[in-house]
Amino acid sequence: MSLMSHMMQLTGSLLRRASYRRQMRQGRPPLSLWGLADEDGVLTVGGASAVALAAAYGTPLLVVDEKALRAKVAEVRAVLDDELPGARLTYSYKTNCIPGILRVLHDAGVGAEAISAYEYWLAQSLGVPGEQLIYNGVDKSPESLAMAVAHGALINIDNRDEVDAVLATARAQGRVARIGLRLGLNRSAQFGLDPDSAEGDGDIAHVVARCKAHPEHASLEALHFNVTSNARHSGYHVRCLALALDVMRTLARVHGVHIRLLDVGGGFGVQTSKNMSGVEYGLYRLFGVAPGGAWLDPFQDFRLYIRDMAALLTSYCRDNGLPQPVVCLEPGRLLTSGAELLLTRVKAVKERPGAEPFAITDGGRLSQAYPCDFEWHEAFLVNDLRRPLARAYTVTGRVCTRSDWLYRGKVMPELAPGDILAVLDAGAYFSSYAMNFAFPRAAVVGVEDGRARVMRHRETFRHLTAMDEVQLVDVKLDGVALDDEASAGAGPHETGCVGMSGALGVSGAGGLPGMPVAPGQPAAPSPGTPSSPPRAHGTTGTRGGGA
Repeated sequence: MSLMSHMMQLTGSLLRRASYRRQMRQGRPPLSLWGLADEDGVLTVGGASAVALAAAYGTPLLVVDEKALRAKVAEVRAVLDDELPGARLTYSYKTNCIPGILRVLHDAGVGAEAISAYEYWLAQSLGVPGEQLIYNGVDKSPESLAMAVAHGALINIDNRDEVDAVLATARAQGRVARIGLRLGLNRSAQFGLDPDSAEGDGDIAHVVARCKAHPEHASLEALHFNVTSNARHSGYHVRCLALALDVMRTLARVHGVHIRLLDVGGGFGVQTSKNMSGVEYGLYRLFGVAPGGAWLDPFQDFRLYIRDMAALLTSYCRDNGLPQPVVCLEPGRLLTSGAELLLTRVKAVKERPGAEPFAITDGGRLSQAYPCDFEWHEAFLVNDLRRPLARAYTVTGRVCTRSDWLYRGKVMPELAPGDILAVLDAGAYFSSYAMNFAFPRAAVVGVEDGRARVMRHRETFRHLTAMDEVQLVDVKLDGVALDDEASAGAGPHETGCVGMSGALGVSGAGGLPGMPVAPGQPAAPSPGTPSSPPRAHGTTGTRGGGA
């Protein structure tokens, strides 16, 4: 071994030991940060036992606390009503595009921000009115533009050529398109229009001129920017707001265009998870040194964050003689991150000389929790919350690649096969990044007051092949299809789970062992008999194993 390699190993060992000691000192963060509870040593979410949920619906499993979701919307609205009266609230669909979650948000009065034809279609399918829908994105299909113009959605122009496509669509329909300008305030990113292009023949000036030349088909009414993610302080947002206000002033003075809506995007962070800094990420990937707990790092309360932005907006408009626009926010993580968690079961524990023990789970980074690659998320042992912290583990998924790990150097209690872990703040980008790499994607359930409902069924093998033009046959042994394990909930090792009072046993049609079903919940497909996949036009025979 070279001297350099020896020094690297020694450095890594010292840094890991320091990280272990720090994690032991910090202990487990308070469950109250997520609205969770400890009932007889078992984690409860939304009044339901996490162990009972895992037994009823299988793992990996995404669990959404619906009451916490509505409470967060109410909390954010209260802040906006106080600090930015009249502000509009929309949800960033890319953050978490599960229709059941979106329905809860829209029922609470939150609008939609879509970045693709699919997201736009989904918002319309969920009944979001056009006036509450913002269409962003760098690639808007002609069909989706036609729909957005027809429904009166706000269309944010991302490049100078896009305005002609919107104008042509509005002309064909005999309508007026509502138009906004997306500003590319982060010059290293591919999004938006150069903020310095509002004069001469610049991109912004060109879009403005095209809109002014066709007032019968274009109403230029908004500016938009989106510049950060999971911000823990208002500083960068405030600086970007100042740049956007400069553009707004130029539009008024040079072009006579007064912006009525200023969309400041999203990126508002949460206290309980964080983006790793460059140093943290490097130490984590190179040496397995786990970052410190996010809940202990400096974090600005959302009210103060918005107050800083409101102060700049008010003073800038006053000093420059500009009418103050209505403000729109597009939070994603802020609304849904803390209301969802991922349950994953330990399948095996391996000891290797000279290495941390491996805890192999069914919820890896590559399939279910990709944000754990660059964000720090807390994790708990949920079936025995009072088991003391004991040692550091490398927690992995089940895909056969070394890159499928969830945690390195994560201090946990002593783990054993069958233990259940919860990865917190799974409500932002976990579902969006999820993939079916070798295994079907997880089910999603909503819980409230101890009752559960399926928001998304676990994928089956037949779902994974439903779009393939190959005839498949069921693979069965003793009448049981191998695919059954993908849609089944409890297995032989998952019985006898601890549950909330009244939460064990079957409750009506569609009930699963261990959990009652919310009123009006449709019956879940029986294991081994999932709904038939769609049949392609012009084909015959069995597709995807369906009959």
